[in-house]
Amino acid sequence: MMEEILKQMEEAIYDGDDELLDELMDKALEMGITPEDMIQEAGIKALDRLGDDFNNLMVFLPELMLGGECMKQLLDRVTPLMGGTSAYIGKVVIGCAKGDLHDIGKSLVATQLSVNGFDVIDLGVDVAPNKFIDTADKENADIIVVSSLLTTSQYYMEELIKRLGDEGKRDKYRVAIGGGPISGEYAKKIGADGYSRTCYSAVKMAKRLMEIKPTEELIIEND
Repeated sequence: MMEEILKQMEEAIYDGDDELLDELMDKALEMGITPEDMIQEAGIKALDRLGDDFNNLMVFLPELMLGGECMKQLLDRVTPLMGGTSAYIGKVVIGCAKGDLHDIGKSLVATQLSVNGFDVIDLGVDVAPNKFIDTADKENADIIVVSSLLTTSQYYMEELIKRLGDEGKRDKYRVAIGGGPISGEYAKKIGADGYSRTCYSAVKMAKRLMEIKPTEELIIEND
């Protein structure tokens, strides 16, 4: 019976059916199924399937986003039951640099991070450095991710890192950057903590960033 409920939860998350998932979570808790089992045996399995099917063009971004929202629903529900330990891998504040209105790449990264267990606060486009910092402070974030497709906007990535240093906050946040004109060399030049070339490699980069302290090393993911 427990395996059946977990399988039904997996299918609900895969289908993006939030109402059914809510009902199944009630049943799972009544049966004494642990939060860890719900996350691993239902949530992670569903998202792994969605990720594979997305890469194989069997599902598309809307389905991926619905699955990510269901996973967030599950994590929000079970986190208070885990003795103060968050079910999320980490918290990310993400947005496009000031002056940049190109949000497709940024939105893909935000979705991939959300689907893979990060709590993501998406600030959208044209985000000033102070808004990144203020939101990271308010949300107690782990990582600040800045995207840019315009060379005229990438300056604000450097400005963000400089401002964190000036405000004595550089050791609080890992800063990751990406986008069309951005490179690992530029990330090193401005003192960022992470760089990824694609939305897929951004997940691996973010997970590696959670294993280090800010400014400890530069994590580059090009695959």
